[in-house]
Amino acid sequence: MEFNEYLNQALAWARMGFDTVNSIQGLVIALIAAILMNRYGRILVYAVGATVAHELVNIGRNFYAGAANPLPDYLNTEVLQLVGIRFVGYLIAISLIYMVRRLFLRG
Repeated sequence: MEFNEYLNQALAWARMGFDTVNSIQGLVIALIAAILMNRYGRILVYAVGATVAHELVNIGRNFYAGAANPLPDYLNTEVLQLVGIRFVGYLIAISLIYMVRRLFLRG
């Protein structure tokens, strides 16, 4: 029973992560990361980079919109959980795009 609970939690995180990345902004960032990635062993580095790029774009959009405080509260656990979920989403999105790229372009 315990293994099923962990598996269900991991699948829920994967679904939420892909949902947060499944936007124009997220897919463009994932596409750029997948194009730049030369071997799959570097997926963690590119997923971290994509997550940081996503956060920087969000901060820039908030700053450009004239928000009083454009920086999210990264000390808040809900914000950190969203960043973690977004990281999982980028792992999935970059992996899928990279596999398609390798399958069709062989490079």
